[in-house]
Amino acid sequence: MEDDGGQKTQRREILDLRGRIASLEEAFAAGGERYRSFVENINDACFEFDLEGRLIFCNEAMATIFGYSSEDLMRLPPVDRHVDSDDARRVFAIYRDILAGDLPMKLFEHRIRRADGAVREVEVSVTLIRNADGRPTGFRGTGRDVTERKKMERELARYRDFMESVEDACAEFDLRGRCVFCNEAAHRMLGYTRREYMQLRHRERYTSMQEVRMVFNVFNEIYRTGNPAKVYTVSLRCRDGGTKAVESIVSLIRDADGRPRGFRNVARDMTQRRRMEKEQERLSKQLGQAQKMEAIGTLAGGVAHDFNNLLMGIQGYASLMLINTPAGHPHHAQLKAIESHVKSGAALTRQLLGYARGGRYEAQPVDLNEMLARLADLFGRTKKEVVIHQRFSRGLKTVQADPGQMEQVFLNLLVNAWQAMPGGGEITLTTADVALSAPDVKGFDIPPGDYVKISVADTGVGMDETTRERLFEPFFTTRQMGVHRGTGLGLASVYGIIRGHRGMITVESELGCGATFHAFLPAITKQAESKDQPESEAVSGRETVLIVDDEQTIREVVVDMLKGLGYRVMTAASGEEALTVYREKERNIDLVIMDMVMPGLGGAAAIDGIRLMDPDVGIVLASGYSLDGQAQTVLNRGGNIRFMQKPFSMAELSRIVRDMLDGPPPSTFL
Repeated sequence: MEDDGGQKTQRREILDLRGRIASLEEAFAAGGERYRSFVENINDACFEFDLEGRLIFCNEAMATIFGYSSEDLMRLPPVDRHVDSDDARRVFAIYRDILAGDLPMKLFEHRIRRADGAVREVEVSVTLIRNADGRPTGFRGTGRDVTERKKMERELARYRDFMESVEDACAEFDLRGRCVFCNEAAHRMLGYTRREYMQLRHRERYTSMQEVRMVFNVFNEIYRTGNPAKVYTVSLRCRDGGTKAVESIVSLIRDADGRPRGFRNVARDMTQRRRMEKEQERLSKQLGQAQKMEAIGTLAGGVAHDFNNLLMGIQGYASLMLINTPAGHPHHAQLKAIESHVKSGAALTRQLLGYARGGRYEAQPVDLNEMLARLADLFGRTKKEVVIHQRFSRGLKTVQADPGQMEQVFLNLLVNAWQAMPGGGEITLTTADVALSAPDVKGFDIPPGDYVKISVADTGVGMDETTRERLFEPFFTTRQMGVHRGTGLGLASVYGIIRGHRGMITVESELGCGATFHAFLPAITKQAESKDQPESEAVSGRETVLIVDDEQTIREVVVDMLKGLGYRVMTAASGEEALTVYREKERNIDLVIMDMVMPGLGGAAAIDGIRLMDPDVGIVLASGYSLDGQAQTVLNRGGNIRFMQKPFSMAELSRIVRDMLDGPPPSTFL
């Protein structure tokens, strides 16, 4: 009975064990199905392969990534699952490291080639499979297609590189005005670190509350209207306390649902551009002023030339009458008065010509320190209410200039300074050697190089911008009509003379702050020398002189003057007639006095024609213009030729005619 009971018990235990096994098998089957279902339905690829690289399992997601069926994919050799051999070698090396135990798990990327030939990028995580004994049997891993993500990352990197490399400042702000992003240019523009810039409060970025309100209104308008962009200009505060003028474009940033979430701002530093625009405006004004002055100068030169011809007639006949009028005769004093007025008129035309042509009558090395000291002493003795300070540079270089013209320049500047100080004041004369660069002389039509700078500063009433712009125009004056009203030619002649000496002159002034004139003249190394003036006395002769002038009055008066000195005279009314007369009477003509400006064949061409017949002929070039331009070009050709400025007295005429007939011309011109 015991045996039967024991057997029954054993049978029950066996049945119970089978039941539990069945339950476990059922549970395992259910769990395995869940795991299998999970693996087959996830989007990530799941795979296993042996140590030889043969794929022994893959889910549907992996087959989809490769574009094969699961069966076909598992038949592919390992190398065919990669784009190229380089990718395959790199991947195999990673598996070797995992197998060696150096890498328990590895996350890496590589490229694959799909069945349709397309290249995709995948991200793979791989670990080692071991059996119950701990021996490696293969590899298990997961992967996903990251092609689109990598593409977006590359695009993002490209945009990031672009944003960080552009010169424009780019920043984004939330709806409260807090900076949430800025590129390198944004914080570098103002001298902050990126962290400092992003921590700035909105109002701390601008130079005034007015600008803060203006920017707020711009942002508010963009927010309310939804307009795509708005351009505005503003001044930003730099970290070092300076300011930057910027031009900004602001636009609205929206989220995926189209709701505003912030603002995007692109700003460009306009500080240098505005500086350049101001400089361009200044140069444009300067050029326009120079062109206007040039046009006025041409007109003034023509007027002066014609006026000198009129004065020549008056001077000539007055000189002739004085020859036959004894000193005690009542008319003698009147004729001398006429000559005095002629000289005054000639001085006036010289100012006009100084403006128009920069008339250089007798250029020589000039010591400006000595000249300015002498003029300051002379001027100071007559103007006791003015204190003159002299700040001269020792060893100042000399300039090549006409002394008389230079004296006129600085006397005019001294007078101008005195007139600007009705109640008296101070004048400061300063000299210095300077080197002017190309930017320094831009707009003045002079070359860069070594110059002597002369400054005349006063403590007077100063002048406004309109006055400064017109200051050097002929006949322009700020003085009211009256006894002391000037001609308006003083500063005009200063401008012309300085320009004629290949220099430039500028002025600095503001109302109530005085004025400073800066004159620049080309420096030379030759030392200045003193020069004695020749005596003015009439000298007679008996040679034959040919007078060539289109003005009948000039021909007549010069003929009478020469005849009064004992000379034989021939005349021609044009350049063409002069060639004809000289061709017929060459052997009888000892000297030619040639007008420079004539209709038809001018003086220069007529001189060339006469020299073809007689290269050694003596020629006096007479002109109502100063020695400049075409006249200077003719003299530069060399030969036996002199220049004589109209109007000239009988004594001056006699001396130059005699000098030409008696010997070679001296080195200077009248």
